[in-house]
Amino acid sequence: MTEPAMRSLLLAIRRATAHLRIYGPTHEVTEAAFRDIADAADSLIGSAARMMITVLDRTLYVNRAPMAGISLEFNGMIGEMEARGVESITFEAPVQAADCGELARFLRGGSDRPGGSVVLNEDSWARVDLNDSPTEGLRHAYTDSLVALRSLGGAVKSGTGLELAHASRAVRSLLEQVVAQPEAALLLTTIKSHHEYTFYHSVNTAILAIALGRLVGLDHDDLFVLGVGALLHDIGKIGVSASILEHPGRLRPEDWAEIKLHPQIGAEAILAAAGHGIEPAAVVAYEHHAGFDGGGYPTIPHHDHTAPERHVAKSGASLHLFSRLVAVADTYDAVTTRRSYRRAETPNRAVHLLLKGAGRSHDPDAVHAFISMMGVHPPGSRLLLDDGRIAVAIQSTGDSASRPIAAVVVDADGNTLAQPVLIQLDPRRIVDQIPPLHQSIDPSYLLERLRGGIFAA
Repeated sequence: MTEPAMRSLLLAIRRATAHLRIYGPTHEVTEAAFRDIADAADSLIGSAARMMITVLDRTLYVNRAPMAGISLEFNGMIGEMEARGVESITFEAPVQAADCGELARFLRGGSDRPGGSVVLNEDSWARVDLNDSPTEGLRHAYTDSLVALRSLGGAVKSGTGLELAHASRAVRSLLEQVVAQPEAALLLTTIKSHHEYTFYHSVNTAILAIALGRLVGLDHDDLFVLGVGALLHDIGKIGVSASILEHPGRLRPEDWAEIKLHPQIGAEAILAAAGHGIEPAAVVAYEHHAGFDGGGYPTIPHHDHTAPERHVAKSGASLHLFSRLVAVADTYDAVTTRRSYRRAETPNRAVHLLLKGAGRSHDPDAVHAFISMMGVHPPGSRLLLDDGRIAVAIQSTGDSASRPIAAVVVDADGNTLAQPVLIQLDPRRIVDQIPPLHQSIDPSYLLERLRGGIFAA
């Protein structure tokens, strides 16, 4: 399967460029990273003589085939390649570690291009020569949302104020794609990034919230505002130190106090930039951690009319509907994503945690609507079957909620299938859910493999 090998190659390139900056080109750790690039490239080449990776419009193509999931996962890195003028990278077997070192130095900002077994821009293709994906519009909407968030993040850090026009366009594109391809959109939220957690988490939360808003009957205009609020719900975190956000142990009181300020910081930034009608997006940023029972943060007081002298914590029923919907989507994506301080939970376990928090952390009606949308085995769930096969849940909505549509990706002998097989799954055949640590089973690659299947136009 190309996707794991491609991920290994890109991770090796990322490590090599980082080690060049920290240790220099001759350190043993850096040289080991160069060898890792060569090994990963040789693995991708296989029995062929060469392989070409094309970089076009924030998308990677391996020998003309699009790598949609990989392109989204490494979106920032691909943008840096394009900024360096990289249109294609050709690897010729056997790939030499020294040539990979030259590639890493060039990507790091060096002036000398690699040669030998690694060649840049040797034979680039135009878009007309490449095989487009049936979910290309969805992928571009996701990418555009990431680009918008990076721009907003820079504005938050510099204190220059937000410009929401790009984010608004991105949300309109996301909304259009979620309506057109709901199953593919939900599966796309399985794409995670430890490197840019906040940005990817925010886009995934927006997709989930828009889909949930459709289910509960929001109209198009409300779905747009809900999407903006979901996309920007964590924008206040941009100013929080990464060392605090990724701290693996118990936070110091002053660090926790800084984190608890991010809803207010985000809401103020959105209000300062929002046009008429977008104000609820600021409310979402402010309330998404408040808790249905008022036990979260910030504490949102309201006037108790039965006792005029009292101000009490705001009840969940008084939180904005958009805040309650986004809180559920936010929690689901957060707990299914690996962080430095905890493992990623399976989708089924995430659903269980939402149910456990219904009535306390979350609006029970929003939780039950979300579960109705996602099913017991949400899209992206990796399922071990009783005959040893491994399948990925694709669609768990509508009439197929009890018998989800799944794609078999590994056969009973443990062989990865080049072409997944769609089945309607009997839940009685499910033995277990496989934890997300098994990166060789990546649900996002199904977006490209199921051509002519459920995601085809």
